[in-house]
Amino acid sequence: MGRPKKKLAERRGTALSFRVTAAERLKIEEAARRAGLSASDYVRARLLTGKLIIRENRRLDYAAFDQLRRIGVNLNQLTRLANRTGFIAPRIETVLREIERLIAREISLGSAKDSAGDSAPFSGE
Repeated sequence: MGRPKKKLAERRGTALSFRVTAAERLKIEEAARRAGLSASDYVRARLLTGKLIIRENRRLDYAAFDQLRRIGVNLNQLTRLANRTGFIAPRIETVLREIERLIAREISLGSAKDSAGDSAPFSGE
């Protein structure tokens, strides 16, 4: 079953276009990406309400994501081994503390970027 049809008054069937420079387009698209919105939704929110609520949208870079995926695979293997044999790796506590430290660092780096003004709500410049 598909999505219910919107009422005629709620449908966005009229297009509005305007010209921007390549640099302006990149700036709009980057701001929309940081806000977790499409460029259309971002511009619409800024123009019609003068406000923009930014969803927290922290994304890991690919290398960090890949490392977390690899760690998850290894932890899954260790968990299966522990469940099957009762063997628990001797340094598991040390490794887990290190993983927690690295994740906390990544989170704090993301918070530092957010507090630097990258995702501040629109104030009606």
